[in-house]
Amino acid sequence: MRLRPRFRPRAYDRALETTQSTARPDGTAYPTGWYVARFSRHLKRGQVVAVTFMSRHYALFRTRGGRVGMVESQCCHLGADLSRCGHVAGEHLVCGFHAWAFDRSGRCTDIPGQDRIPARAGQRSLPVMEQAGNIWFWHGEGPPHPLDTAAFADDRRRYVTLPGQVSVFHVDLLSVAEHVADLAHWPYSHQARELMEYVPVRDEGPHFEFRIQPAAARASRRMQRFFRPYALVTMAGPAATVFRAPTGPDIDRDRPAFAAILGASPVRNGVTFSTWRVAVRKLGPDLPLWPLNRLLAALVWLVAGPDAVCCGRRWAGNWRG
Repeated sequence: MRLRPRFRPRAYDRALETTQSTARPDGTAYPTGWYVARFSRHLKRGQVVAVTFMSRHYALFRTRGGRVGMVESQCCHLGADLSRCGHVAGEHLVCGFHAWAFDRSGRCTDIPGQDRIPARAGQRSLPVMEQAGNIWFWHGEGPPHPLDTAAFADDRRRYVTLPGQVSVFHVDLLSVAEHVADLAHWPYSHQARELMEYVPVRDEGPHFEFRIQPAAARASRRMQRFFRPYALVTMAGPAATVFRAPTGPDIDRDRPAFAAILGASPVRNGVTFSTWRVAVRKLGPDLPLWPLNRLLAALVWLVAGPDAVCCGRRWAGNWRG
């Protein structure tokens, strides 16, 4: 058996290890849509990590060329765990026991010593993509819906993005998803200084968007200690949101002054994986303003961080890594 390169596990990887189970998928009908699997920076080239979502075990890997794949971890040959013994060779994930090679779609492309590859030799795979510093995977039947909610954050000429924290909550996905539209927690968790309300802006199939604004006709104070009293919340998935804080009441989806990208993904019933990160619009080109752009992003991160952590601590059994 060939050993793969050693990568130091993250704190949340160790936390999730304690929740692992050999039980079969529980049959829960999880909502169709995009979910966050990991921060992009936490998956290096040539790395393979074990992840569990929707009670299924997967091998998440990045090829030498930098592309990401996500396939079921039990090898179709003799059941070896690809997430534990597999290694990356070029653009393929190779089983550590018999060197069967699989591409990112799960198709077996090589069996040593064999001229013919059986038609059923392959791994179930999930569509994946990277956006706004996150690795996203698609769960559900049919082709994935386009994911462009946070595409603006990929413009490095305009935005600085900083990862926040990864948490493992001992709650179901619904508890985290409902929290997004819960305004009652704002005075306590986010230091809102007046009553808030949310107004639907878009409700078309999988696309849902609403605006948070003061309940009063005129807002004389800021919504929080730092942001003005308006926010646009766009659902990027069943429990993934992009929280935009514009500089005024006008809706600006492409150039918000600040955005928080939050994602929650079900590991299994009663365990939910959650992440957050921020995107901050630069003051100007990096060449003369590089220190100021980074300083501004760091200050916003420091303001947004305690709010995100405070919400996380509302649930018992929370790990952060």
